[in-house]
Amino acid sequence: MTQLNFIPVVFDQEAHTYTNTDTGEMYKGITSTLLRRLFPNKYDGIPEAILKKAAERGTLVHEDIELVDSLGVDPSTEEGKNYLKLKKKHNLNYLTGEWTVSDMQHYATNIDCIYEVEENVVDIADFKTTSKFDKESVAWQLSICAYFLEMNNPHIKVRNMYGIWLRGDIAELIEVERVADVDLLIQADLADEPYEHKSFFPDYIVQNETTLYVLGKKIKELTEQYEACKAEVLGKMAENGEKSFDTGAVLITYVAPSKRESFDSKAFRADNADLYGKYIKTSETKESLKVTLR
Repeated sequence: MTQLNFIPVVFDQEAHTYTNTDTGEMYKGITSTLLRRLFPNKYDGIPEAILKKAAERGTLVHEDIELVDSLGVDPSTEEGKNYLKLKKKHNLNYLTGEWTVSDMQHYATNIDCIYEVEENVVDIADFKTTSKFDKESVAWQLSICAYFLEMNNPHIKVRNMYGIWLRGDIAELIEVERVADVDLLIQADLADEPYEHKSFFPDYIVQNETTLYVLGKKIKELTEQYEACKAEVLGKMAENGEKSFDTGAVLITYVAPSKRESFDSKAFRADNADLYGKYIKTSETKESLKVTLR
């Protein structure tokens, strides 16, 4: 089993401070310090009351999940229940949670959850309960976490990083790419210099990517369920020789197998290229967007 090195840094949740218990030094948290250099306007225009309410809900969900993972208790929130299903679905092997990592000089932070892949190989995750999932922000946050975790534990390798998005019936495990420039961001912050940060994607992609992903995935899952349901009803109706049912909500009609003729345009074109050309009709098509789920 993977063994993590303990570091003498304690997190005070109420004050949101990190203290080195050996030296008494206090370290900055990465969310309020480093990430503000990357996304200084992230919460502009959002009323303080809404931010406070969202933070309280997020804390409640985090605590629920922590009890689920560490003690095996039944979750009390919808998000906790969905997390448990997500954990089983992706075979996430809980190692520890709320684990503090630090450069032992200036910064510290907690990793929401660490999962063991194999001995000395782990995945790390951050839980998000926000209305939108900010993939770029999560990528930076977890990259810093991974950087510190491997610094504190040279024998350990972080394999994958995940944002776990839990909000109501939304339960998604979203893998994010590791950012290579963590040390450059830290150097800029220590020198109190601007960090030239170029966003991964334009704003309109950042704002809509997660919605496209979640809704696209739901459509796919619901379509599969719909087709499976139709297949079951079709089989029963064929077996019983039943033709139609009108329930008031739906009209269900059995369509018997039959033969259908179709025109092989590809073969006709190969054999009669000139004649085929005479009957070609050109029409305009509207612009469209193709979305492929990864």
